[in-house]
Amino acid sequence: MLRKLKSYFQERCPECSEKLHATTDSLRCIKSCPNRHYTEETYSHLNIRIIYHN
Repeated sequence: MLRKLKSYFQERCPECSEKLHATTDSLRCIKSCPNRHYTEETYSHLNIRIIYHN
């Protein structure tokens, strides 16, 4: 039950459903698919989100 609940909060690639890997620095947060199908860059201080589909 807890595992199912936790899966709702994990972000996944829309192409292959793999879990996205996140890296964060002082300016942005990058979430990307390990198979390079999807990348999302978030600049929270600018309120901008850029999404790349391959």
